[in-house]
Amino acid sequence: MSIAVRVPATSANCGPGFDSLGLALAMYNTFTFTPMEGADTYSYTFQGLGADILEQENPEDNLIGESMKKLFAVVGEEGVFGRIDVSIAIPPARGLGSSSTAIVAGLMLANRLVKKPLSKEAMLELANEMEGHPDNVAPALLGDLICAVQDGAAGLCYGKISVPDSLRFAVVVPDVLVSTEYARSVLPTQIAHKKAVANVGRAALLVTALQQNKPELLAVALEDMLHVPYRKELIPCCDEVFAAAREAGAYGSTISGSGSTLIAYCNESTAHQVVEAMVQVFLRNGIECIGEVLTADANGADYI
Repeated sequence: MSIAVRVPATSANCGPGFDSLGLALAMYNTFTFTPMEGADTYSYTFQGLGADILEQENPEDNLIGESMKKLFAVVGEEGVFGRIDVSIAIPPARGLGSSSTAIVAGLMLANRLVKKPLSKEAMLELANEMEGHPDNVAPALLGDLICAVQDGAAGLCYGKISVPDSLRFAVVVPDVLVSTEYARSVLPTQIAHKKAVANVGRAALLVTALQQNKPELLAVALEDMLHVPYRKELIPCCDEVFAAAREAGAYGSTISGSGSTLIAYCNESTAHQVVEAMVQVFLRNGIECIGEVLTADANGADYI
């Protein structure tokens, strides 16, 4: 019998929350596992965005199978192998957490097959261990906005913040590849104390704005000093797109994850004109892109 799981896209950092804040978005990859008698490896089929790229990758390195094997090992049960069919709506390598969907999906698929399944909290610990930081895997698994910090003594500490129903997200994905590894390499190893203070204040303000449903604070709360000033140089027309979003009525905008996706926080009445304004900037500059208006996902990964 097949098992299927749906995992949302995620927008990490959320402006000033570098490696600690992450938002689940209502865009999904779907993963279906079919056990095959006698199989001792995982085989894959891919449909949708970026399927041609994923088909070229070594199946032995696929994160879905790796996370399934990890969970089997942790619970001390024999692995189950077979075929994994992946339907892709989240553009890979664009700052929307596609790799985290693979990790979370593998853990949840394997969890359905074991005699003593793990809690979501335990799966989050494994996902964070595999990913190296929680700002994508946590919202992918749990939904909404997650604030998470890895502490050496206390382990993974996190909390879930409900996103106001009125908030919309104008998401534009340009045809520009920015690898996470390279996007991290352009960041400085040290920053001025003044910039650190500014970021701490804005991260706190962002959480406050969402908890108290004060979107007018987002213009300031989404500002960042740690990564956006450096990563925006990797994304053509980034400042121009941000300006267009603001002029069209967005509360504020930032880079999603490591990019190249740009995301603007909006209200329902302006969201479509905001996404169109952002798209037009890229098109005028000869850059193909995809634009969508999304809501937050409140529940995270789930079986279907």
